[in-house]
Amino acid sequence: MASKLNPNVLYVAGPGESLGSPQADSERTHIAGEAGEESSDSDGEQEETSHKLIRKVSTSGQMRTKKSVKEGILLKQTSSFQRWKRRYFKLRGRTLYYAKDCKSLIFDEVDLSDASVAETSTKNINNSFTVITPFRKLMLCAESRKEMEDWITALKSVQKWETYEVGALFNMEHFSGMHNWYACSHARPTFCNVCREALPGVTSHGLSCEVCKFKAHKRCAVRSTNNCKWTTLASIGNDIIEDEEGVSMPHQWLEGNLPVSAKCVVCDKNCGSVRRLQDWRCLWCKAIVHSSCKEQMGKVCPLGQYRVSIIPPTALNSIDSDGFWKATSASCSSPLLVLVNSKSGDNQGVKFLRKFKQLLNPAQVFDLMNGGPELGLRLFQKFVTFRILVCGGDGSVGWVLSELDKLNLHKQCQLGVLPLGTGNDLARVLGWGGLCDDDAQLLQILEKLERATTKMFLCGTVNDFVAEVGKAYERATENKEEADAMAKKVKGFLCAAYMLCVCRQCSEKCVMNNYFGIGLDAKISLEFNNKRDEHPKKCSSRTKNMMWYGVLGTKELVQKTYKNLEQRVQLECDGVPMSLPSLQGLAVLNIPSYAGGINFWGGTKEDNNFGAPSFDDKKLEVVAVFGSMQMAMSRVINLQHHRIAQCRQVKITILGEEGVPVQVDGEAWIQPPGIVQIVHKNRAQMLTRDRVRPDSNLNNILRGCVSVQHRYMRKELEIFLLS
Repeated sequence: MASKLNPNVLYVAGPGESLGSPQADSERTHIAGEAGEESSDSDGEQEETSHKLIRKVSTSGQMRTKKSVKEGILLKQTSSFQRWKRRYFKLRGRTLYYAKDCKSLIFDEVDLSDASVAETSTKNINNSFTVITPFRKLMLCAESRKEMEDWITALKSVQKWETYEVGALFNMEHFSGMHNWYACSHARPTFCNVCREALPGVTSHGLSCEVCKFKAHKRCAVRSTNNCKWTTLASIGNDIIEDEEGVSMPHQWLEGNLPVSAKCVVCDKNCGSVRRLQDWRCLWCKAIVHSSCKEQMGKVCPLGQYRVSIIPPTALNSIDSDGFWKATSASCSSPLLVLVNSKSGDNQGVKFLRKFKQLLNPAQVFDLMNGGPELGLRLFQKFVTFRILVCGGDGSVGWVLSELDKLNLHKQCQLGVLPLGTGNDLARVLGWGGLCDDDAQLLQILEKLERATTKMFLCGTVNDFVAEVGKAYERATENKEEADAMAKKVKGFLCAAYMLCVCRQCSEKCVMNNYFGIGLDAKISLEFNNKRDEHPKKCSSRTKNMMWYGVLGTKELVQKTYKNLEQRVQLECDGVPMSLPSLQGLAVLNIPSYAGGINFWGGTKEDNNFGAPSFDDKKLEVVAVFGSMQMAMSRVINLQHHRIAQCRQVKITILGEEGVPVQVDGEAWIQPPGIVQIVHKNRAQMLTRDRVRPDSNLNNILRGCVSVQHRYMRKELEIFLLS
């Protein structure tokens, strides 16, 4: 065996094995002792296979000869009571190294030449994944889902390409056809698409591709062919159909593991089996056929009932000079761009990501937590018209609307919302409901989208002229630590709004889509945001979030922090000064839904003093916040005595020496004394749910986009900090 060992690599033998001469054994025993001190948790790790685990280790000096791909801290599961230990990992070339910390001299080595990677998160929360090689399994856990996805992407990239670059990754991944594995169980007998044998256990535990549902044993995953769902023209390869009419796409068949009630589209007889891998289904049109009937099917795939929403792979055939995919619009008139916030909906956004990739072209489904909306918007910008489905909360919608402004695409697209967040006020107003937490509804959602009507969402501008008149701000500017702390708070809002510029002598802008608040409601929102940042696990679900809002609101019943706020602020509506009653806050509403579904205006009809509220009338509703009890009662009673005005422009002057909490669409910060002015900015086309026909299923959502134009007003916030 000694003749087969690499002299530049240090090896540690398994129990009872020898790696060579006695002298070599003596030397390696010494090295093994050092290595054991650095990463002892490797001992005892062995795949259920006939191979003995030979532990390979390298020195930090030897690793420098390979190009670094990615490195960082991960938790690694050990063989002793499945405990987790922190280890520092380095991915260099096609080898993964790990040790106790980055300064260790000896690193354990895992060869990735014949490896596969699978997500193994429990309920999509713990961000764990498994590296599977012919000789071992490495269970790892990242700090966040994004970090986990970055590691999985990097590990997969070294299987196909020698370099790992974020800019080119999106393009290269769609050529590979590599499966996206995750560990799962099945409620019925399921068979491996590689070896054709049954997956083990009563629940048929194994790996499944999140896109095409290709099944495999963990030991077989490394031998699977790269035949995942097509994404581009190049990925179809030699199967492409060319004739006088141009280029067409054939069916893409996957064998076996069919639903229990599956019927052949040719002979209308039962298909599939629970005893073996047999019969076929198309990944695009979802047609199911017997092996004997397959030849009777037409060659060209019709793409199925959601063809209006799908970008066929034949439409993705070229790349712009800046490295972005360019989709041709000849074969699709109004495709659907899906943008999912994987962290929304109690982290259930991951399920929606997988489901949409199965229903549509995976290249048109994007995770907002992995690169933001720009990649998807750039892909679709060549289309004359297209639709967007944002799966997330109000913050996700605001993020996408801001990016649409930057790319000047708001005139050619219509935007729909699938509510996964906490408040979901905009989704409620547009008729999509307050929460969608079941991915089985996606077929209904798609059908609803294809018959949805379009309204224009008017976006107003909040010009916040902030004049520093207080001694508090002067003290902050003289004290560097306080000034830095204030700058970080302002910068945090810049990241949330994506339209703020932090400068003491210029205009600062942000977009308001739903509502603006100052005083009590903003303080509660600010405290919640701070608690979520400090203890993210305590705010990991919609239920927990609503509970914390209730706790913080109840605390204000006693504290009344902003009692008599009318003495600290001045209000002007359309240039007219308003006399304010005793209050604890002000709310400026652009839509008739506030703080998770409250109709804070107190009604939807016109009366003698005010018109009916609407988000397409270029008007804002201004209301007083008297206390947290009033906000709670507004959830069950239409209170109206707190109405102040309906107007087109709002100006709020903050007096005194101290800042006051303000919030825009749930993002809160402390605003120094000065002036806040809200005016109209632009319009965005929003898809509203058509309630004429009864709901059927998620298929309905994809079929539901019709362009009937109304207006949804947006507001923009400009902040001038004057020295």
